[in-house]
Amino acid sequence: MDDLMVDFRIVLEKQGWVIERESGTAYFYNFTPWVAPKAYLHVVFKGAAAAALTEVDDILHLPRDWREELSQQNGAFLFSGALDVYGVHAPGALLNRRDVFERLPISIVSENSSWAPKDSERLVVVGGYQFDGTLAVLDRNDGSVSAMPRRSKTVLIRWPDTDSWLTAEIERLSKLFDERGKITVSEEETLPGRQIL
Repeated sequence: MDDLMVDFRIVLEKQGWVIERESGTAYFYNFTPWVAPKAYLHVVFKGAAAAALTEVDDILHLPRDWREELSQQNGAFLFSGALDVYGVHAPGALLNRRDVFERLPISIVSENSSWAPKDSERLVVVGGYQFDGTLAVLDRNDGSVSAMPRRSKTVLIRWPDTDSWLTAEIERLSKLFDERGKITVSEEETLPGRQIL
C-alpha cells in the first residue's frame, strides 16, 4: 500500500490543532462550544472497513488511491465543516442518534446519488463545502479535483490531484481561523477560488 496522500492527523497537528477526544469512529480536534455544545473544529474519521469499501467500490468504482485513502481515514469534517471529505458507511450501518461522538462521515454514495453528472463514468464527488454546497469532484481519468457549484458544471478552481486539493485547502482554510478555532472572515471566504481581502 502506498503512503497516505494526505494524513489529516499529521497536517492538523503540525498546524497546532490538538486531539481532545477519541471515539470508536473518529478523532476530535479543538472543542468549539461557541459553535454548538458538543462541536469540534475538526473531526477525522478512522479508516473504513474492507467490506464497506468493497460495497462502495461496486457502486462508484473509486480510483485505487482514493480507496486506500479511505481505508486509512474515512473522511473528515474540517474547520467546522467548511470542508467535508466524504466517506463510506459499512453495509447496514445506522445513524447513531444517541451518541454524537460515534457519528459517521457524510456518505460518498448518498452525495453521488444526489448529484449525478452526465459523465458519472468519469466524475465522482469526494467532498464538499458547507457554505453553499460547492462540491469537490474527482476526475477518475486524470486524477484532478475540481470545485463546482452544486447546481452547475462550472469549474471554480481545479487542482491536479487529491493531494494538491487537500494540502492547498487545509492550508488556505487554516488562515481563516484564529488559534482557538474561531472564523475570522465571512463564511463565504471558506469557498475555494475566493480571494482573501
